[in-house]
Amino acid sequence: MLKLKNISKTYVIGEFHQNALDDISVEFRKAEFVTVLGPSGCGKTTMLNVIGGLDHADKGDLIINDKSTKNFIDQEWDMYRNNSIGFIFQSHNLISHLSVLQNVEMGLSLSGVSRNDAKKRAIEVLDRVGLKDHLHKRPNQLSGGQSQRVAIARALANNPDVILADEPTGSLDSETSIQILDLIKEIAKDKLVIMVTHDSEMAYRYATRIIKLKDGKIIDDSNPIEEKIHNDAKLDLKKTSMSFKTSLISSLNNIRTKLGRTLLTAFAGSIGIIGIALILALSNGLGKEIDKFESETLSGYPITITESRLDFEKMRQATETDLEMYPVEEYATMYDENRFQSFLVENVISDDYLQYVEDYVATEGQETLSGVKYQRKVNMSLLKYMTVTGVGDAYVPIYSEAIEETEDTNPAGVFGFDFSFLTLLPEGQVFDNNYELIYGTNPIQDYENQQFEVYLVVDEYNRIYKSTLQILGFDTTTETQFNFADIIGTEFKLFMGEYNLLSSDVSTAMDVTISGIIRAKEGSNVALLYNGLAYTSEVASYLYSNFPDEVGGIDTISLYPSNFDNKDLVKTYLDAYNVDKTVAEKVEYVDQAATITSMVGGVIDTISIVLIAFAAISLVVSSIMIAIITYISVIERTKEIGVLRALGARKKDISRVFNSENLIIGFASGVVGILVSILLIIPINLIIENLAEMPNVAKLSAQHMVSLIVISIVLAYIAGFIPARMASKKDPVIALRTE
Repeated sequence: MLKLKNISKTYVIGEFHQNALDDISVEFRKAEFVTVLGPSGCGKTTMLNVIGGLDHADKGDLIINDKSTKNFIDQEWDMYRNNSIGFIFQSHNLISHLSVLQNVEMGLSLSGVSRNDAKKRAIEVLDRVGLKDHLHKRPNQLSGGQSQRVAIARALANNPDVILADEPTGSLDSETSIQILDLIKEIAKDKLVIMVTHDSEMAYRYATRIIKLKDGKIIDDSNPIEEKIHNDAKLDLKKTSMSFKTSLISSLNNIRTKLGRTLLTAFAGSIGIIGIALILALSNGLGKEIDKFESETLSGYPITITESRLDFEKMRQATETDLEMYPVEEYATMYDENRFQSFLVENVISDDYLQYVEDYVATEGQETLSGVKYQRKVNMSLLKYMTVTGVGDAYVPIYSEAIEETEDTNPAGVFGFDFSFLTLLPEGQVFDNNYELIYGTNPIQDYENQQFEVYLVVDEYNRIYKSTLQILGFDTTTETQFNFADIIGTEFKLFMGEYNLLSSDVSTAMDVTISGIIRAKEGSNVALLYNGLAYTSEVASYLYSNFPDEVGGIDTISLYPSNFDNKDLVKTYLDAYNVDKTVAEKVEYVDQAATITSMVGGVIDTISIVLIAFAAISLVVSSIMIAIITYISVIERTKEIGVLRALGARKKDISRVFNSENLIIGFASGVVGILVSILLIIPINLIIENLAEMPNVAKLSAQHMVSLIVISIVLAYIAGFIPARMASKKDPVIALRTE
């Protein structure tokens, strides 16, 4: 069944050549106990390694069941060792971090046997060698004879055709040696056993055939095969593969034996995770605070469409200059102080666009909007009564211009904020929902006599701008507080058109009186008005209808969403208008809340990215450390690598063992990092709450936790990939010799 044909093997070390096997040919029977004798260095172990597929001949052929192995690839050799060969080593070569049962199960696991079947078969062979009561012991808890029995059980577990024993009694006392050889002799009744030994007495006592080697040649064979053996058996190799579960169990057991080092490695690897987790927690928390502020405080800020908008890209490019700072040249460079105007882009509110907006207001806007304001260009002046001048026997009242608005002014500005002294109130529920009358009465309009009443607006502290008080006629040089009663009834004249003190007819002006004082309701999230006078849309409609020469087109549209979610619906509708439009035809809007929060959010995002980049450096350092730890583990487990290869493990299986260990360390690092971060977030939140009165700002989301653990696992895998590959490429023969 097994034949060596003209096998030669030479070891080359520098210029030195050692002929371990020199053109040997020998054939073995299906079941016999063969002992190979000879002095040290004669090639006995090399012959065993060639037969077992751990080493390969330079010349000749190993024939198994009439099948040549000349063209075997690595995978076929792995299958051959796992399916057909059982190794018994002099030093036992048990894997120290696995139990007796797990050591025996390993070869079965590699051959694809299910976990339950592997356990059952392993127990059976351990019972056969008398170790059923020691299943869960570790190798260091066994005697020398017991360890060798485990090695024999491991060799028998896969029911191989050939048992190769290399000095199996070399490290045992005489009594134990006899017990082991009796056991091997029993095995040889139905298997081919080839044993290498120096003990000729034992060889002649137990073997059925003795082969003597000298200088790499067979010099004697006590029972050679002289006639052709009829062999019906065929070489049937089953694919070997170590499951991820098996590699994981092996890695966990190894980690358990070096738990202290593993925990320190995991903690060191978690430092970068902790840094990034804390940054993400703060960034996430601050982001939510901004969203909350936007939702609760800024959600009612209007979406505004004005006739002019800023071209931010043009502005950005304009700031990119190659001018030298603090130059030493003795000349000046011209700088246009009105350059800001060049960044303004026309935003045409056409009749088509106006109709587009009005259609929305009349339909979906009934559900999503709480108010709307269409503001027109108006030529008008607010006049304040100053004194009375005598002309003959009559007295003529003199008015001065307090406020002037013309078609050239743009009350809403390019950002959509309305700083006009005369403010138009929006239509809809937005005013009633967010403002309250705190003194006086609501305006009553007398259109027939052209007498109008307006509100005066104060802020939440009842403050009024100094300039507003001066327009109202109060002396602001000596007083800082003014009674509401003194403000109510203040009168103005509203003159439509451009006012000229000498030529304008004041008698055509309309009477304007302050009837009430309003203030935003407590908890209001809508900013509609600023200090000044506020008039209703009804008054605006009267003015637009009766003074067409002084009224221009709509220059500002303000849409007030009813809540934060509806704001997105409104913006989506407005964005749809610009689809397939040219740049000149597009109409852009200003979301005041988004303008405010995006600037703050952008700063936070930038700072977070920078801090994460710095924290990532520690991740790189920890990855390098994991690579070093993995390399040390490869060195420490070199013999284990040789044992696994002897059992039929593939190169990729060896890599998998170490990669599994890296994955466990990476997972542990990630979990430790998250747990430590969660603990650190508690004092961080307390400090922030004391300093900024913002409770529970730092919040680490579940998504961030999972992502960081995954990142830790991936980095650990990458860090250990090269050492794991190095382990897979180790020569099994050399690995088995490692002490």
